[in-house]
Amino acid sequence: QYTVFQVTIQKGYGMTEWRDDLRNVLLMAGGKNKPGTFLFSDGQIIDETMVEDINNILNSADVPNIYGAEEQDQIQTACRSECTKKRLPPTKMNVFNQYIIRVKKNLHVVICMSPLGDVFRARLLNFPSLVNCCTIDWFTEWPAEALTSVGGAAMSSSDLGLNDLFDPVVAMFSKIHLTVQAKSKEFYERLRRRVYVTPT
Repeated sequence: QYTVFQVTIQKGYGMTEWRDDLRNVLLMAGGKNKPGTFLFSDGQIIDETMVEDINNILNSADVPNIYGAEEQDQIQTACRSECTKKRLPPTKMNVFNQYIIRVKKNLHVVICMSPLGDVFRARLLNFPSLVNCCTIDWFTEWPAEALTSVGGAAMSSSDLGLNDLFDPVVAMFSKIHLTVQAKSKEFYERLRRRVYVTPT
């Protein structure tokens, strides 16, 4: 059974709750040996320490000082048998290394970040694992049909009294987006400055 772990940022959510969620995700992957994906977006970042923790997970599958004595006992109990299978002495270090191997095998981290502005570039410079330990997958441009579909869904959520004009107005949304997208390419070719266009 494959699990998707996603942090839900609510009012009052802070670093304590973040570390609790992160600990649970790591214990699920390493302690319970369950495969899963940790999904995280830049809109959820309330403190840059969160990005540092993600950087540590990508780099070493561990966050320093995240486990208390109780969690460390759980890890020792869950992974001691791995040492026995591999004929390693069940020392604390060996057991913890087997736990880390499980986390690396089971946990996939998916980070969604917008390339707009200088924040993305600064994060890549400050946290090198976002580049070294990741595959960066740029989203492709939206096709006209998808833009029309999204525009239609947004317009039909409330009655605006458009009647016969509904379809032409929705088509205009798609046309505007595609025109700006084309002009953005032209702008880059002429002035070497990027302008990113999102469906929002």
